[in-house]
Amino acid sequence: MKYDREEAYLREKLTDGLHPADVDLWPAVAEHLPDARPARHWRRLCICLAAPLLIAAGVLAGTAEFTNLRENPRPSFAPEANTGYAITYERQYFTLDGDLMAGLVANHNGETAADGTKPASGSMSGSLHPSEKDMRNVYAKAARGYGSWDEMTAATGLPLVQNAVLDAGETDDGSAIALFTDDLPQIPVGTDGRVFMVLPEEYPAGFIPIGRGETPEKLYLRVSKKLGDYRVELMAVAYLGDSPQETATAIFEEKSAGLTWECESYPMANGNTALIPHCTSNPTSMPWTQSVAYFAQDGILYKAICRPTGNWFNASQEDIWAELKVILDGFA
Repeated sequence: MKYDREEAYLREKLTDGLHPADVDLWPAVAEHLPDARPARHWRRLCICLAAPLLIAAGVLAGTAEFTNLRENPRPSFAPEANTGYAITYERQYFTLDGDLMAGLVANHNGETAADGTKPASGSMSGSLHPSEKDMRNVYAKAARGYGSWDEMTAATGLPLVQNAVLDAGETDDGSAIALFTDDLPQIPVGTDGRVFMVLPEEYPAGFIPIGRGETPEKLYLRVSKKLGDYRVELMAVAYLGDSPQETATAIFEEKSAGLTWECESYPMANGNTALIPHCTSNPTSMPWTQSVAYFAQDGILYKAICRPTGNWFNASQEDIWAELKVILDGFA
């Protein structure tokens, strides 16, 4: 097989009636196709974004691009991917505040930082989390919690986007990050007193560093807020170091092989463009898969999710998207 063109031909024949079936056969076939050819130069296509636009295959939108990996399997920038979708953007690398980096290293080595911060493991609740792969490579004992996104921005020195709408929201009952230190109080549970519950320190904003080297390679930064009947989470992935800017790709929903996607390009009030994937194969029973938006700004990739505070089905998908766009228009 000669990879992309023949792979696309095979998919067309499987889905155009040659072997009709009630179940989509393509995901199972795609997982067992041979490896793709080596990556080659990726050529971008620019389009006019005068209004929101739905495109199934790929769309260049400001600083980020959506690629449907089922319809465009194994692209040159993600040669092993054939399910889910990819978000491609121009990644930049950053240097953290020197005192903060020294504190992270000290905590990672089991020591208290110069500012008194103790080593702590971090846990993020809610819907947005680091990837499974990155959670296996956590820069241990160096998580941080903050009272607000603005406070975290000042502490890290990173050019994080600001949002007045989110700032005005209530502190979420489900914290953005919980920190566990070795000296947390333990409460006996049960009459025998042998089972203990550790009470973590909870914060509305914070980050978990990732990396197995002497210093972390990247940070997952997160904030969670309540806005009326909705809970909003924002996560940023910032890469650290002195490498030059590069084109990078993040892949999402790759394990949901049976889902199909279109992407809405939403012009944000600040002139950027957000990408809102729409699930076309199971749009009503899985609203959590399509209530997210992605955008990149200043070399950092962001993911936002908006959901009802109660049951997911307490609001229509159209209402969720409308609230999500209010949040997107709040970014400076």
